[in-house]
Amino acid sequence: MRVGLGTGSTARWFILGLAERVRQGLNVRTVATSVASATLATEHGILVEDLAPDGLDLAVDGADSIDPGLRLIKGRGGAMLREKIVAASAARFVVIADDSKYMSRLRGRIPVEVVHFGSARTLHALADRTALEFSFRAGSDGSAFTTDNGNLVADSEFTDVADPSGLAAAIDSVPGVAGHGLFLGMTSLVFVGHSDGSVEQLSVPGDTVATGG
Repeated sequence: MRVGLGTGSTARWFILGLAERVRQGLNVRTVATSVASATLATEHGILVEDLAPDGLDLAVDGADSIDPGLRLIKGRGGAMLREKIVAASAARFVVIADDSKYMSRLRGRIPVEVVHFGSARTLHALADRTALEFSFRAGSDGSAFTTDNGNLVADSEFTDVADPSGLAAAIDSVPGVAGHGLFLGMTSLVFVGHSDGSVEQLSVPGDTVATGG
């Protein structure tokens, strides 16, 4: 099977769990959405390859916010562009999250990957077209955060997203935007973990199935 590996704290646990299955004899080829995930997978014996033209069977990742329509906000780890490419290349895109991420509507900061050229103008245009304030993300050392693609990340102010499709279209209309963290109509299955150890499976809007602990 060809599997896409996400980025972030939840994806890390999936990679470690997959590594255990590989040690038990599971045969998989993977594509990682970040250098960090590729390094972790390789260190634990998982074969990591480039994304081939024929795509993937499955991609698994986390999310920062999930609504009942299985729409997502992603990108806290700064890998949303590669994550979206991998998710779109997979026959099935599965999300794993704890119950704090499942909300009545999408809520949070919307990350946007921005090319360096004209970035100040791009930031101004984002605010103008979305009516949201954006600011460039700083790294842990205080310098500008840079993605694995060499781009900047601009985060919106914290917001409730009343119209995800409209907001995504507005962001996409700005030249200089390489990608953004709104994942709409891409997710086929969500596993929501609860503090009591139970897991809820969301496969279609408004339809949930309890799956035990």
